[in-house]
Amino acid sequence: MAPLLGCCLLGLCVVAGDAEAQSLSGRVLDGETRTTLPGATVLLMQNGVRISGQITDGSGAFEFARLSAGRYEIESSFVGYDVRRDTIDVPLKRPLELILTPGRTMLQEVVVASQRVDADRYAAGLQVIRPSDLARIPMPDVTYDLAGYLLTLPGVVSTGDRGGQLFIRGGTPTQNLVLLDGMRIFQPFHVVGFYSAFPADIIATTDVYAGGFNARYGGRISSVVDIRTRNGSKERVSGSASVAPFVSGIRLEVPIRKEEASLILSARESIIDRIAPQVLGQDLPFRFGDRFAKFHAFLTPTSSVTFTALRTSDTGNLGGSDGSATPQPQRRSTWKNEAYGGRFIYIPEEAAVMSELSVYYSSLQSRYRQTAQDVRQADVSELSLNIGFTYLLGLNQINFGLFGNTNFFDYTFGQGRSEVSSGVSSGGAFIEGRLVTSEHLQIEPGLRIEAFSRGLRRTMAPRLRLLFLPGGTGSRHRLSLAWGRYHQQIVGLNNEQDVSDVFTVWTASPRGTQVPTAVHYIAGWQVRPRPWLEVSVEGYRKDLSNLSFPVFSDEVGVLAEFSQVNGRAEGIDVKAEITSRRLYMSATYARARVAYVRPVQRSRAIFLAGTGQSILLPRIDFSPPHDRRHQVGATVRLTAGDWAFGSRWQFGSGLPFTQVNGYYTGLEADEPGTTDFLFDEGSTLVSRARPYGGRMPTYHRLDVTLEHTRVLSAADLTVQAGVINIYDRANIFEYNIFSGERVDQLPLVPSLGLRVDLR
Repeated sequence: MAPLLGCCLLGLCVVAGDAEAQSLSGRVLDGETRTTLPGATVLLMQNGVRISGQITDGSGAFEFARLSAGRYEIESSFVGYDVRRDTIDVPLKRPLELILTPGRTMLQEVVVASQRVDADRYAAGLQVIRPSDLARIPMPDVTYDLAGYLLTLPGVVSTGDRGGQLFIRGGTPTQNLVLLDGMRIFQPFHVVGFYSAFPADIIATTDVYAGGFNARYGGRISSVVDIRTRNGSKERVSGSASVAPFVSGIRLEVPIRKEEASLILSARESIIDRIAPQVLGQDLPFRFGDRFAKFHAFLTPTSSVTFTALRTSDTGNLGGSDGSATPQPQRRSTWKNEAYGGRFIYIPEEAAVMSELSVYYSSLQSRYRQTAQDVRQADVSELSLNIGFTYLLGLNQINFGLFGNTNFFDYTFGQGRSEVSSGVSSGGAFIEGRLVTSEHLQIEPGLRIEAFSRGLRRTMAPRLRLLFLPGGTGSRHRLSLAWGRYHQQIVGLNNEQDVSDVFTVWTASPRGTQVPTAVHYIAGWQVRPRPWLEVSVEGYRKDLSNLSFPVFSDEVGVLAEFSQVNGRAEGIDVKAEITSRRLYMSATYARARVAYVRPVQRSRAIFLAGTGQSILLPRIDFSPPHDRRHQVGATVRLTAGDWAFGSRWQFGSGLPFTQVNGYYTGLEADEPGTTDFLFDEGSTLVSRARPYGGRMPTYHRLDVTLEHTRVLSAADLTVQAGVINIYDRANIFEYNIFSGERVDQLPLVPSLGLRVDLR
């Protein structure tokens, strides 16, 4: 670690040279919540002539270096805010704070195109999502949602509109790290898959790393979705309310103490299960909801405290319906998320360093009932403590911190199966830096050291990200690379005989085995040939090793043991976007392949009948259930005055599953030479085909929306009409191997919603 820290400090000292030139630095802030505004535009002018321009970084900071002393004009702006202009004299005694006031113009009327480069927003494997991005994606009601946007990204695979599972570039849902204000969320999406567990209007920004993420993130080997929520308004009471067939919600922001403390509350509840029989003539037996609360307060001008709480609940009859309007109790499946956390931040006046202390607790309770007799349960919880420090040195910065996590697991795979309980812990430290060596090159080295209670006792995970701008600031081309090594002590298990991945067990990696590991390689190229057109291409490869994969015996639903598999996920993602005042269009294509290999190994739990000898498991090459080879998407949003039309089309090739040949009765003799077993009832055994040798049908769907907004004196009123699955495609979701019953994704569903936003 010492050599890496020395290199980082040496690089920073080199960049910080030229003591004779003056510099101008500062931050851009929201005028109501005092939160920073990453991606804001800051222009520097002298005598009416523009001499430089920047985009604020992830902490809302900017810096203009090598300036001569004198008077300058500075202009700051951000989507949805009024433009601010100031006159300043350089040198300044302290950094600037440019406070922007939220504008009154409706979001859909704001020009969101940019001809400048936001280096923090576009890099290898990274997509930064802001509320204005979410507003472009058609949803089945009058509000927007993060899940809907994620499904438009190439490389993101979903099992469909039911189930709430996302696979990102070859990783399973349990290999994705989803954080809400630093809290790990185990089930981040609702049972109706285009809704996340948190509404869009509480989100400030979201960083989505499809791979190659920094050293501050750990415990997962595939991807990171890091969501940061807004602070409530400290100036006045505000809020919104919406009513729609899928979900209705309310949001309230209350200043507890003006300019110092605030509380934001949000609640959503679905109503589709209660109105579907009357409106559609069929059941949609799903009910879900979420509750969110966040308290934020400035203790001093340089310190603050935050308390956050989230609770979600999902209920669904995933195994079918008996014709009633609500899920039947004897076949009902449930999921419940809880997350609570607190964060303290301190920035001393005499030093450019931020200290952070955070404590979080999160849990998930799952109850899955495929039949009246087959009940499975899985509980997981986590307690986390983190201490971090960030040194801000102009455009450069160094982050380092300490962390510790403890997880507890309880699960059973079905009726008559014994409950399994276990727990694991991990802890360590990380250091990472961001070095802007010139206007052409940004380097982000990092190292994560972590000790696990299972498998590897200690790991060192180096990481590196590079961003190259051939033309310097304002370059049309952006070339980026990312590489890193990642470890994950906890694993997710699915039953091989399930057609979908609705039910997942979280548990510890087996004792005596290596911790699952991944190595990421990503190369990306983004180009803006025209101010309104951007094209990006990324190629990636993830080498996976020591993955724990379940081996089931011939007895139905019985987990015999874990096997160790290796694998590789590789592919290419292409995206083209057109952005203008009235039109937004995007087209995506993803070509991917995920392959697993189970090498020859001896089973420790499956024995030859009557011999006591273990079975030698042969080598198997197979594609896991999230191996979607081809994926295509197209999104359009057209605005005309107070009206907006949106459409979204998705296509995905079929996903693998294990076919079942049939069932038979197994009889076992108590003693050699006896025939008493011929009169026993025996046990039901299953005959399976080659693992994941079958493919489900292709998935595709078209959604359309039309909305109208009226700006009133005290509120904004929005009415939206839409249709989900407009050509009524019968996309398969689940197949019950016991009853032969097929369950499809959502049918054609019309919707009509109303939303009111208080001014």
